[in-house]
Amino acid sequence: MAVLTLSRLSNIHPLKLNIRTCQYRYFWEYVNMMFNKPDPTRIKQVGPDRACAEWVLRNGGKVVWTNGQKLDDYNKLPSDDIKMPQLTEIDGSDSSISHYGFPHLSGCNMLQKIILHNDKYIDDKAMNGLSYGKETLIYLQVSKCPNVTENGLQKIKVLSKLKDLVLFDLQSVENLDEHLKYLKSHLPECSIRSI
Repeated sequence: MAVLTLSRLSNIHPLKLNIRTCQYRYFWEYVNMMFNKPDPTRIKQVGPDRACAEWVLRNGGKVVWTNGQKLDDYNKLPSDDIKMPQLTEIDGSDSSISHYGFPHLSGCNMLQKIILHNDKYIDDKAMNGLSYGKETLIYLQVSKCPNVTENGLQKIKVLSKLKDLVLFDLQSVENLDEHLKYLKSHLPECSIRSI
């Protein structure tokens, strides 16, 4: 069995190395899409709040129901025939939630809070997807999400009911202070801060 050393790695044609890397990346992108993509039949069967919770939990996030119950394990969801309360919070910290799943927010009429922290799959498309929750969201945190850029932050301005917006550690955003001012001009009723 040959060991791939640094000297042998330098002899590999760069195109061959990139093809393997690309195949690996596309495979995981496909897996992520399948774990995030909404299933209209399932949403119709169990309702938007349950389907949204399943999406969040399946991808390693946490949810809070209107009765205050917190859930962080997909396997602890009750059976489909048990009526569930509505969702009030989503915590996507350290999860694999991505833009593919944000249509799940549609129909979650009590959803008020979303935290997106330390998720490499959150990007500008996900920021645009937050618009599915624009009628109810009052709190949003986006932090340590390396694929969110200035363009993505500008999409937050459609969340007109926001009362609290927390943004920090966004390495792809140049001059965060300038973008905080931009958002403040579009969301004058919102407390916007960077920690």
